[in-house]
Amino acid sequence: MAEVLIIGGGLGGLHAAMLLQELGVGYQLLEGSDRLGGRILSGTVGAAESPPGGAYDLGPAWFWPAFQRRMPALVTRMGLTARPQHTAGALMWEEAPGSLMRIESGAPTDGSMRVDGGLGALVDAMAMDLDAGRIHRGARVVAMRVVGRGVEVETVDNSGAGSTHLAPLVITALPLRLLAQTIHLDPDPGPGVLAAWAGVPTWMAAQAKVVVVYESPFWREDGLSGEARSRVGPLVEIHDATPPGGLAALTGFVGWPPEVREQVGDRLADAVVDQLTGLFGPRAATPLAVLRKDWARDPLLATDDDAPLMTHPRYGGHPGPAGAWDGLLLLAGAEAAPESGGYMEGALEASSLAVDTVREH
Repeated sequence: MAEVLIIGGGLGGLHAAMLLQELGVGYQLLEGSDRLGGRILSGTVGAAESPPGGAYDLGPAWFWPAFQRRMPALVTRMGLTARPQHTAGALMWEEAPGSLMRIESGAPTDGSMRVDGGLGALVDAMAMDLDAGRIHRGARVVAMRVVGRGVEVETVDNSGAGSTHLAPLVITALPLRLLAQTIHLDPDPGPGVLAAWAGVPTWMAAQAKVVVVYESPFWREDGLSGEARSRVGPLVEIHDATPPGGLAALTGFVGWPPEVREQVGDRLADAVVDQLTGLFGPRAATPLAVLRKDWARDPLLATDDDAPLMTHPRYGGHPGPAGAWDGLLLLAGAEAAPESGGYMEGALEASSLAVDTVREH
């Protein structure tokens, strides 16, 4: 019988591994992708560690220390620095084509923090603290079954070759919908449980994010914060993503649905630059680079049931695994958190609770 198996190398899975390692509990972490981080992904332009260059978050970017305690503590523990999201200046509002309004009031992201070096730096720091021999990339879990008093887990690697792993219990850090729809569980985890999990939306699963990089944050010279909201698109929400000491950047979430994004293809970047030019002036027309990530096309995050979410869902209240799975399958994904579901704080919350259960096992 092997050590505890952790499924998913995103923030929740890495945090679970860190906590188990601190307890002296053996573990093996299975990650279906070739990289760690899950929804955390930081793109780079130029030399990311010094100007000109920078790291830019294409997934989640902020945490809020006023009401989230685990994220600030983890950032500090990993020796990283966080600073407030830049919000000084006016917000631009685009109600209709050609209709722009400058709003001088505070930005909605006041109080949020960004990690210097991008959140990818947090993932890298966490991975460095772990035993590299216990982390297995390219190991996608396809099935789990209860065997005796443990769990048998089947994985497939990038070549299609399969492997089998045995563990006394499993911690899954996957989104609940992904767990329900992509992994076969034998026996069924309880009446209605899979349907309930499949009904839990995955935060960011159908989103697309774009980062447009410039030589300097010219919008600040005009008294603008870089924040904008639009009913026109393609971006519906825009923020200043300029890292300290790096190239300037504006980042935004694409409002067009996944099927439209697929039809538009590479023309999306041109449409984004045109929109930013209309919002922030002619200097926005000549970016140095355009980075983007369409999470809806990531099979390790999104399913066909996912649709873009423009407001944060209310998580919690989902059932846990029952019957033969009770105590053998622990939920540690962000959407499984009872208080901070969907947020990075939720991934830390759910993984902490899972490891608490392991401690008592």
